[in-house]
Amino acid sequence: MPAPAQIVRSVVLAVALALVGIGPVLGAPSAHAAHARPYLLGDSVAAWSAAVLTRELGQAGLVLDAVACRGTVSSCVAPGQTTRPASGLSTIQAKRGRLGNLVVIELGYNDAPRRGSIERVLRELRSQGVRRVAWVNLSERRPGYHETNLALDAAAKRWPELRILDWRRASAGRAAWFIDGVHLTSAGKAAFARFLAQSISQLG
Repeated sequence: MPAPAQIVRSVVLAVALALVGIGPVLGAPSAHAAHARPYLLGDSVAAWSAAVLTRELGQAGLVLDAVACRGTVSSCVAPGQTTRPASGLSTIQAKRGRLGNLVVIELGYNDAPRRGSIERVLRELRSQGVRRVAWVNLSERRPGYHETNLALDAAAKRWPELRILDWRRASAGRAAWFIDGVHLTSAGKAAFARFLAQSISQLG
């Protein structure tokens, strides 16, 4: 057993190394813990709900990456902007090696993805070793989104790692949650955050 003086010197050295950024820092997340954090890739629905999502999902260590007008494979231009944000697919490709075991996707309102687009995203995620993908389906209060939801349901039958988070059903009959059929009121943001927290918890 080391002498007390040796123990003191070891503790002092460890603290000094931590202070100058060399060696482990007490309380810093391990590489495994960081890799296990769920990553949510979204558009304006998630971006405009960022505060409540962060509050509701903070304990899960959620990494939120959401921006207005982001599409699954092609994005639009937001009012007042001159450039398109990177699409979901491009963002995933740029993060190769930095995604965790669970990726949650909240996309589809801006480019109406069908089978080909969904397959491209899932192939890329699988190539990066992502074990689980949870895709939030769409509110159908505007025309055109039903077909995307059908495509997502079909994809879930082909891709065992894919789970559909049924926001369409959870928000049915809740007109007070929506401003325009897609974006959310304060009550809607709170409900959406609870829905995601419960869904992610059920995924384990």
